[in-house]
Amino acid sequence: TKEFIEGVYRLNQDGVGVMYAENNSLFINRIVPNRLEDVLTFWNEYIAERDCVVHFRMKTHGDIDLRNCHPYQVLSAEDGYPLYLVHNGILHTGNAADKTRSDTDFYIQDYLRPMLLKNPEFFLTDAFEDLVSAHIGHGNKFVLMDAYGNRVTVNEQQGVQHQGAWLSNTYAWDTDGTEHETKRYLGSY
Repeated sequence: TKEFIEGVYRLNQDGVGVMYAENNSLFINRIVPNRLEDVLTFWNEYIAERDCVVHFRMKTHGDIDLRNCHPYQVLSAEDGYPLYLVHNGILHTGNAADKTRSDTDFYIQDYLRPMLLKNPEFFLTDAFEDLVSAHIGHGNKFVLMDAYGNRVTVNEQQGVQHQGAWLSNTYAWDTDGTEHETKRYLGSY
């Protein structure tokens, strides 16, 4: 609902991104909105009525800009396998090498990309989920998607279901103007 989107945006104003697969292509769109109307326009154009992964950003590391707006590229079409990721949480690996970039950006560069470059479909295995979950901890969630619509959610059990969508947690959204104890939006519709 419009009220739900307003509640999510009220507490996560640092970027909105979406990824979805159609016809063996992966579509990525991002915005750093200036106002709620920008979010609603973006929602109606790229998100509404789609089976997709949506991310509303609450800055923890890195600048507020499009570069740090999720989804992040893990592998490119030039690598032979388009794969993107959204993240919720704070990674222990940090961003000390460049404070303008997010911890997610560094985690992909330092761990996921090297791990998946020679065998991209490894992300579809239970071993990948177990390995990454153990490394990032249960407080972090990743959703990865490829051009074929394959989707993997690392630490999915740490999220919640709400109105037909999986949400990564409950600390950063509200529907009535009141902050709730636990909610942040990262979901798929």
